[in-house]
Amino acid sequence: MIFVPLPLFATLGLVFILIQMVRSRDMGLQSNQLFIGLVALYALQSLLLCLHWGYELDGIAIWIAMLAPVLPVIAYFAYLSLMNRLTAAMLWPLAILAGNWAVLFLIPSFADVAILMTYLGFGAALLRHASTSGDALELVHISQADNMMRAMILTGAALVFSALIDVFVIVDFIRTGGQNIGLSVTLVQTIFLLCIGFAAIAGEPGSTQEDPIEAALPEKNITEEDGAIIKRLLHLFEAEALHHDTELNLRRLSRRLNLPSRSVSQAINKTQNESVSQFVNRFRVKHACKLLEDTDQTILQISLAAGFMTKSNFNREFARITNHTPSNWRKQRDAST
Repeated sequence: MIFVPLPLFATLGLVFILIQMVRSRDMGLQSNQLFIGLVALYALQSLLLCLHWGYELDGIAIWIAMLAPVLPVIAYFAYLSLMNRLTAAMLWPLAILAGNWAVLFLIPSFADVAILMTYLGFGAALLRHASTSGDALELVHISQADNMMRAMILTGAALVFSALIDVFVIVDFIRTGGQNIGLSVTLVQTIFLLCIGFAAIAGEPGSTQEDPIEAALPEKNITEEDGAIIKRLLHLFEAEALHHDTELNLRRLSRRLNLPSRSVSQAINKTQNESVSQFVNRFRVKHACKLLEDTDQTILQISLAAGFMTKSNFNREFARITNHTPSNWRKQRDAST
């Protein structure tokens, strides 16, 4: 029977994801290029690990070691590109990558420690951005911002977990001569694929007991400046229907107000107790409800008219806000007439 290592299944899964990303994303965007490159590098790493640990091809170990520190650097760049377009001043992580390679060739006994610290450092950096930056993903479509923030948290956690696995590998070398390393590598690849799956479904709808469309908005800790920002936002959405723009993101919204993105996101977070995307989607869903009640348009037509990019995201947000699916909402309308 032919031996098929578990990492090979991880490789095939990553290749499938890569093909779907290339087919569905705009390759002209810097962020898409980086994310697709990241998945491609993970697929390559998974294949190399499969060949090394599954088929005992020791000659490729050096390539695995060279590729290892590239992954957290590219992951950091990918998420950074969702906050701002990368400039030369933001490329300092490349120096850390060069340092890893220098250690690998000049002081190989310290290479594992250098890689461990790189994963731990960039994982912690992504988690810090996610916890302190709020709606910092300025270049992400509003409807996708919350999901992308969850994905950033998962990626940061995965990098930190990978660093902890490296600690296990080092300890295992000391105690058993590396007898359990194959198991740990297999485990890492499997958990990485699980992280990708969880990132894809991170925005599943939750539940709420009140009707957010008509409910009064919380008003605690509102400064005069915050109140003025919210008033201007309400005008943009109610009078100009800016939320119908499917390409809307935090930066575009902030430019309409001629304010820093952080000021806009903080005003919404403090006064509404929700993220920018949740705030915008509340208006989109309100408009969608009216269309469901007053027209016979299809669910897809209504989702696009309300400003959502995809029907799946519309269904998810509609259920989160109203506790109903769009079709059930329409059935209730039909039953009452």
